[in-house]
Amino acid sequence: MNETQSDAWFYSREGERLGPVTFAELRAKAAEAGLNPRLDMVWIHGMPEWKPAGEIDGLFERRAATEGGEAASASDPYDPPEYDSEEDFETEEGPWPGARRRSFLAVTLIFPALWVFGFILATPTLTGLLGAENMKIAELASNIVPFIVVLYFSLQRLANLGMSRWWYLANFVPILNLWLGYRCFACPAGYAYHKTLDGVGVFLAILYWLMLLAVVLAIAAVIAIFLGGVGPDVQEQFQEILRKSLEPKS
Repeated sequence: MNETQSDAWFYSREGERLGPVTFAELRAKAAEAGLNPRLDMVWIHGMPEWKPAGEIDGLFERRAATEGGEAASASDPYDPPEYDSEEDFETEEGPWPGARRRSFLAVTLIFPALWVFGFILATPTLTGLLGAENMKIAELASNIVPFIVVLYFSLQRLANLGMSRWWYLANFVPILNLWLGYRCFACPAGYAYHKTLDGVGVFLAILYWLMLLAVVLAIAAVIAIFLGGVGPDVQEQFQEILRKSLEPKS
């Protein structure tokens, strides 16, 4: 590729796909540090897949090392990444922006329960400090905190996968929300680009779909009981369990 290239190039910034721009415009962004050679990806018609910006010839200006073997001038914004293989780039989680898989899982699966448990323990103390009326307001505010934290990490997780944050709206679309949940739950960083599922991702993917299958079977069983699709003994046992669970505790 040369500087006079005028075809339409596309590039990514923090998971957002942008373009088209000319090669000259793309190179100007690189010179202004508007492109990260390691994290941002570029593509043009004819390329089999998106590539890291640093792998595109002529996009970043490289300066030769000095005769003494010293590094290039510090004013050069490009520091070429070192990878032993393409797989190293595809499965590396660290450099990708946003929330990584383990932090996303910790926040969405563990943090809400810990927050609620901690607030319950602190309720007597807070009631004494704030008073009964103010405590009602504090309880309402405390219910919002986990939602905001989970929302933030969910948006960051999408960026980490190489997806637009607008994909969060897919959570409100049936079936599509299951696919999005699978990506956030199991897939490694940058998955939207490299499509490579690592060993941990395979385990989490199996766990995710098994849990989903268990939920579906449980719902189907409840529907069958209510519609009379099972024997009367099972229906009576289920109704007894349901009745006891709804009875007020003395």
